[in-house]
Amino acid sequence: MVETKINLFNDAMFKAIFRNPKNRKIISEFLSEVTGVEQELLEQASYQGGEIPKKKLEEKGKIADLIIKIEDNQQIIVEMNQYRSNYIFEKNTSYAFSISSESNRKGRREYPRVILVNLDKFNPFQTKEGIIRFQLRDKEGHIETEIYESIHIILENILDKQYNNNKIKKFVEFMASQTIEEMKERYEGDEEYMAAIRTVEELSTDPNFVGYYDLEEAHKQELEDMRETGYDDGMEEGKSIGLEEGKIEVAKAMYQKKIPLDVISECTGLTVEEIKNLVNSKN
Repeated sequence: MVETKINLFNDAMFKAIFRNPKNRKIISEFLSEVTGVEQELLEQASYQGGEIPKKKLEEKGKIADLIIKIEDNQQIIVEMNQYRSNYIFEKNTSYAFSISSESNRKGRREYPRVILVNLDKFNPFQTKEGIIRFQLRDKEGHIETEIYESIHIILENILDKQYNNNKIKKFVEFMASQTIEEMKERYEGDEEYMAAIRTVEELSTDPNFVGYYDLEEAHKQELEDMRETGYDDGMEEGKSIGLEEGKIEVAKAMYQKKIPLDVISECTGLTVEEIKNLVNSKN
């Protein structure tokens, strides 16, 4: 039997899984364990991606992997960090503060609480801990404010047999699965996870989605090759542009085949509004 290989840490697949309402229960359970936010609130929240508010008109747009709007005063940003690059954490942190600044500019009296969740496929802190938390502190080490928290989930440490939070480990093992057959065997009988596996299986056989998935896998390999030969972040911007262009072409092709906008959004990471603008533009 030929096994169907998958990479759920791939940007396209990651976004499609996390934004799909069918997977909301397992996503919300995982994030509740990580953040301490009530699972019921997370199940009812709005899950989307898209552009982070700009501080300046001329500023380059910032695209977050996932923004979860829980209530007016609380949001979670989730970022999948597949590989190490200079400034990656500074970039992610700037997203959180951009959201706070935008809310303040709209005349709110209080800044919203923003939690930044980093899923790190590498171990940036050389730690044995599964989860590391950072909050803003004063010079004496006291927590300065509750409006911002940064959480790093060190995926390789979560997968270690010593890690004992079963709900977090269960989800990370799901994400780390390398074949659909492996997933089915591990989660047989678990209705919620089997539903998520069906989503993965559907995406893995959708030619439009697979095209974008393969494009990103190729670019990821190119970036890794460049790092090994001495080239690194100087080329990343160009590669990101290439991925963005590929995403746009996939969205247009899916729309022409009359695929529903919400499905296109799940597969490409573009918002429904962005897709409408694309198909209505002369370009």
